Amino acid sequence: CRQVPSASHMKDTEWASWNCILGFPLAGIWPEGADGTDINAVDRNGTQTLVATADDFGRVNLFTWPCFHAKSECKTGKGHSSHVTCVRFLTDGLTLLSTGGKDTAIMQWGIV
Repeated sequence: CRQVPSASHMKDTEWASWNCILGFPLAGIWPEGADGTDINAVDRNGTQTLVATADDFGRVNLFTWPCFHAKSECKTGKGHSSHVTCVRFLTDGLTLLSTGGKDTAIMQWGIV
């Protein structure tokens, strides 16, 4: 294992998964006026067509992948009573799990 000191060497790397909230393909997930802490988690599905986000407003958002245009459109699910701490796709790519913070709920979402 060795460190890659130059970001330009990594810019076109194809990753098997994506659950980091930062990156060029995710520039469009951030709401206007976001301070960098509003999105708590992201996950891209296995077919690399969708990305889900968990936010501080109790929402689970679903975007098309990649999502690099500012103010990208999304489908929003509201079920948690406070911030959403994590989202993860199951291996079928059409089922999503989310976990709540204060409500401590685990929710299952079907993508239709």
